[in-house]
Amino acid sequence: MTKPPPVRPRARKSSAKEILRDVPLPPSEQPDPSYKRLFETSQDGIFVLDFNTHRIVEANPGICLLTGLSRPRLIGADPESIAPLRALFRNGGSFFEEIQADPVFRRENLSVENRDGLHIQVEAVCNLFHSDGGKFIQCNLRDVTQNRLAEDQARRLNETLEQRVAVRTCELESANRELEAFTYSVSHDLRAPLRHIMGFVEILEKEAAENLTEAHHRHLSTIRGAARRMGELIDDLLAFSRIARSEMQKVTVDMLTLVMEALDDLREETKGRIISWNIRDLPMVRVDRSLMRQALVNLLSNAIKFTSKRSRAVIEIGTEPGREDEDTIYIRDNGVGFNPRYAQKIFGVFERLNNADEFEGTGIGLANVQRIIRRHGGRVWALGKVDCGATFYFTLPRSTQK
Repeated sequence: MTKPPPVRPRARKSSAKEILRDVPLPPSEQPDPSYKRLFETSQDGIFVLDFNTHRIVEANPGICLLTGLSRPRLIGADPESIAPLRALFRNGGSFFEEIQADPVFRRENLSVENRDGLHIQVEAVCNLFHSDGGKFIQCNLRDVTQNRLAEDQARRLNETLEQRVAVRTCELESANRELEAFTYSVSHDLRAPLRHIMGFVEILEKEAAENLTEAHHRHLSTIRGAARRMGELIDDLLAFSRIARSEMQKVTVDMLTLVMEALDDLREETKGRIISWNIRDLPMVRVDRSLMRQALVNLLSNAIKFTSKRSRAVIEIGTEPGREDEDTIYIRDNGVGFNPRYAQKIFGVFERLNNADEFEGTGIGLANVQRIIRRHGGRVWALGKVDCGATFYFTLPRSTQK
C-alpha cells in the first residue's frame, strides 16, 4: 500500500512582535534583547501596518492610551476608522503611495482627537520595512501638545516683551527729546540775565571805582569769575544738547588731519607750554567731521589741562590692536592721572575727579566725547593712576576705504 505523501506543516504566520524583531538592520545596528521592552515601554504610541491589507498588525501600550482602545481591538483594524489615527490618513491611499516613494514619512503638527475627545498636537514618523517577504509600516506618534503650548506661550511672551520694549523706547526717546529741548531752552534763556550781571559789574567798577574798597573789588572780581564760569557752563550745555540733535554727515577723512585741526584750535591753551607731541600712524575713518573734531578738541584739551603741573608734558596719540571691525585710538598723557576706581564717573555730566580750583572746567567735555563716540557706533573708556598720567581710548567702526 502506497503511503500518502507526508503532510507538510502549514507555515506559521509571523506575529507582529516577531515582525518587529525581524526588521532587517545592518550588523552594527542589530537590536539587543531590550528592543522588545523599548517597544512596550515607549511613551510614543507605536503601531505596525501591513502594507498590503492596510490593517494594524501590532500595537504598543502607548497607542492604546492615545486611542483609548485595547490592543485586541486595534489588531486587524483599519486605522482610518479610528478617530485619533484618521488625521494621518486624511488623504487615503496617498499615504501608502508617499511612503512607497519615500520609506521615511514624517508629519508635524498633526491635530488628532485623543480618547477623551480632546484635540492634541502630534508628530508622526512612519518607516517602511520588509520582513519575511512582506512589507510593513511602523508608525510612531508622539504627543507634543505641551511642547507646542510652551512654545506658543514663549512666543506670546516675546511678542509682549517686544511691544513693551517698543513702547518704553518710544517713551524714552520722547522724554530725551523733551529733556534736550528743555536743556537748550534753559541754557539759551540764561544768557540774557548773565549778560546783565557781567554788564553791571563793569559799570560798578568804572563808575564807583573811587568809592570801592579793596574788599569790594575782590567781591566784584569773584562775581565776574563766577559769571564767566557760568557762561562756560551754558556754552557746554548748549553744545551737549546740540550733539544729540544734530544730523550726522559722515565722510571719510584721515584721523591725522582731524588731530592737527584740533591742535590748531587749542593753540592758545598750549602757548608758553613745553609739550612733547608724539603722534603715531593714524587710520582713515568715516565720521561726522565736525563732531569728531569736537571730540578730539575735548580729549586733547583734557590732556593739556591735566599736564599743566608738569615742567615737560608728554602727550601721545596713536592706535592699538583691537577688534577686526574697528579702530582703537588712544590719547595718553603724563599728567596727574586719576583714581582708577572712578574711571566710569569721568564721562558723566558735571563729574569731576580733580579739584575745581586747581583745574578749571565744567565737567561736560568728556560727556560730550562719550556722546559723540556712541553716535558713531564706538566705545570710549579711560585708564589711569594717580600722579601717573591717563590714557583715553575710543573706537570707531573701521572704514572700508584705506
